[in-house]
Amino acid sequence: MCIRDRLMTWHALGRKKDGKLRHPADAEAWRTMDVKYPDFSSEIRNVSLGVAADGFNPYRSMNLSHSTWPIVLVNYNLPPWLCMKQENLILSTLISGPDSPKNNIDVFMQPLIAELKELWEVGIETYDSLADQNFNLRARVLWTISDFPGYAMLSGWSTKGKLGCPVCHYETSSIYLKHSKKMCYMNHRKFLDPAHEWRLDKRRFNGQIEMGKSAEILTGLDIEELLSGYVNQFGLNKKKVKTGCPFKKKSIFFELPYWKFNPLRHNLDAMHIEKNVCDNILGTLLNIGGKSKDHINARKDLQEMGIRKPLHPVLSDDGEHLEIRAAIFDMTNKEKDIFCSVLKNAKLPYGCASNISRYVHTKERKVLGYKSHDAHFMLHYMLQFAVKKTLKPEVALPLMRLSAFLRGLWSKVINVDDIESLQQEIIEVLCHFEMIFVSAFFVIMVHLLVHLCREVILGGPE
Repeated sequence: MCIRDRLMTWHALGRKKDGKLRHPADAEAWRTMDVKYPDFSSEIRNVSLGVAADGFNPYRSMNLSHSTWPIVLVNYNLPPWLCMKQENLILSTLISGPDSPKNNIDVFMQPLIAELKELWEVGIETYDSLADQNFNLRARVLWTISDFPGYAMLSGWSTKGKLGCPVCHYETSSIYLKHSKKMCYMNHRKFLDPAHEWRLDKRRFNGQIEMGKSAEILTGLDIEELLSGYVNQFGLNKKKVKTGCPFKKKSIFFELPYWKFNPLRHNLDAMHIEKNVCDNILGTLLNIGGKSKDHINARKDLQEMGIRKPLHPVLSDDGEHLEIRAAIFDMTNKEKDIFCSVLKNAKLPYGCASNISRYVHTKERKVLGYKSHDAHFMLHYMLQFAVKKTLKPEVALPLMRLSAFLRGLWSKVINVDDIESLQQEIIEVLCHFEMIFVSAFFVIMVHLLVHLCREVILGGPE
């Protein structure tokens, strides 16, 4: 008997079926596709795949700009502790660089898509050593995995600008900040319960009553219909500024016959989101040059919007310069020293994280150079202790609630009933952030936190 053959049917025979999320097979997208295509799901040896794509610099030199893109297949038939192991990943394509392929990634993926299409429609004769027989093996792709720029390349949705959120799509709440020269994504009150008291609070938010609601998700059929309409009227080569089209292209994955019926299609990368959120929080709290979102232009934007009057810039005594008042989240030098010392002196169990203390520069009062996993660990565990010792309770509490939310989201086993409470938690946290931080703080990555619970329901644990 071959142990590998037993594990290839783990998703159907080896896992617990108690209504909790442990594996993508427990989640809604997998079940939806099984119901839609019973001829595929009736053969438990058929393989469900994820397509992962990301760029990296193979030369490990910041002085040399080079981007190599591997396209890797993940086998979700295997249990969670094996499917992401290096020996079980399939390197299907290697785009050598030296530049990112951008929208031309579809050209490089054409052979892969052709093979995936054949594996779905025809299959391939395969030997099952456990049953000692041949059978026709078929395969399907459940979704893609990438960071947010990669999301745009694989999905065709432009993840920048006014309609930068692919989940909120045409109902994305965005504002262009004239002085900061960037888009911000706020109005998270629209995700609250319609009777929530914060919807009527004009003073602490944007000066308006919020009566909106969250957007209906675009299905694959909706996207095909929209794209055909744009192509017929304008053609996708026209600039989207003129047409209002947020699509750069039609994703090559729509060549797979089942793709438009898949409820998830493209994943948001939670680690990439956490890294950017951590950069925002640490840069703003410690007022790190070039990293802080609170600066004179951000205060001018608040003045332009006519909100948060205590934070508006004022003329200096000489009448020639603008000054900004301390915000509620600003720390004194002593408090910054304490904040940095908590991160610097934390004693961590061996192997659970890298040496985070080497990224903490106590003299300069900065935290720089950390990687995605370091940001993950700091947000989940260390940030709550640092802010409790240094910040006012009204600022520290939402940050501590953010840490608790992320720990719940990253659980190995998630009770489906807990996801709704986690969703309400992150909505309230983001609304608290809107009361505390300036508008420039709300880049697209901060906004995407509100959609992570949906990803768990559809795709399983992070």
